[in-house]
Amino acid sequence: MPHTDKPHTVIIGAGAVGGYVGAHLARAGVDITFVDAWPEHVEQIRGKGVRVSGTQGDYTLPVKALHIAEVQQLVKTPVDIAIIATKSFDTAWSARMIRDYLAPEGFVVSMQNSINEYKIADIVGWDRTVGCVLNTIGVSTVGPGHLARHRLPGGDAHPVFRIGEVHCRVTPRAQRLAAMLKHVDGSMVTTNLWGERWSKLATNAMQMGILGATGLCNEEIIGDAQIRKLIIGAAAESVQVARAHGFDMEPIVYVELDCWLRAARGDEASVQTVEAALFKYLARQTESGRKGHGSLGRDILGGRRSEIDAVNGMIADKADELGIAAPIHRGLTTIVRRIERGELTPSKSNILGLIAGATERRELLHV
Repeated sequence: MPHTDKPHTVIIGAGAVGGYVGAHLARAGVDITFVDAWPEHVEQIRGKGVRVSGTQGDYTLPVKALHIAEVQQLVKTPVDIAIIATKSFDTAWSARMIRDYLAPEGFVVSMQNSINEYKIADIVGWDRTVGCVLNTIGVSTVGPGHLARHRLPGGDAHPVFRIGEVHCRVTPRAQRLAAMLKHVDGSMVTTNLWGERWSKLATNAMQMGILGATGLCNEEIIGDAQIRKLIIGAAAESVQVARAHGFDMEPIVYVELDCWLRAARGDEASVQTVEAALFKYLARQTESGRKGHGSLGRDILGGRRSEIDAVNGMIADKADELGIAAPIHRGLTTIVRRIERGELTPSKSNILGLIAGATERRELLHV
């Protein structure tokens, strides 16, 4: 139980996801503190409040905000729930930073891309680690202190927040966290955290690497028949790797896993099913979202480090562990790394070889 009847919730990484979620929670009366490394962002929130806009309205409200250099102030107000919403490569230091400020029953929640519960548990303990899969929220940072949502709310029909304990049992704290997040959008407790994680990882990986490698926007990659073949192939590779490791994946964008495998092999009916699902997935975004580049694409275009190693790279590494071929994910990882180093520039030409290879490999994909 929290040390008070109003749990102190700290969000580490108040960017697109953390800032947007935290603002809605604060608006609902949750005791929220932001911790972020971007000085202008923190100062804007302190001076004028945090602004959110997009598909759930436009408002500004005050929220407590600390720079990471000021996190020692939390010694006065122990943390009941620490939500890590940073990039995956910032997970370990974030967990170490907040560990000593947790209340006796406090716990840490990963609200991130990729699968970072392992890293967090190594630092704070498995008993203090909870997962939260976002499926899918669609938010971005407009500027200092301003976050926007460009995907339509899911509500109870499409719970965005999937709360899961690492041991996959339902607990009171998971139920309380799910109830709290309903102030933002649809929320549920899952008994299949790892399957949800892999489904979200597959959903991200079939788009993010392509967005980063090409510089194209969401509607451009889904609207391109050649690139859709690569998207389908990437999803199929993810399914094969997850199954080989023994994970019971959830459907990808509401399409059963075997359908993705059949589509990757060229089965026309399955191709039509998954392509219809991709266009429906795209249609749930606003125009700005459809023309957006996703978080990884934005980072590449902005000259920043991306999460490619934790998304496509993670799947490629997990494939290597078992000697499974995952050339699409390995290829996208290599291309994006080269762009980060300045050796390539984003272009569709970067992925033409992978598109051709996805077609040639159809006979290797099996149901």
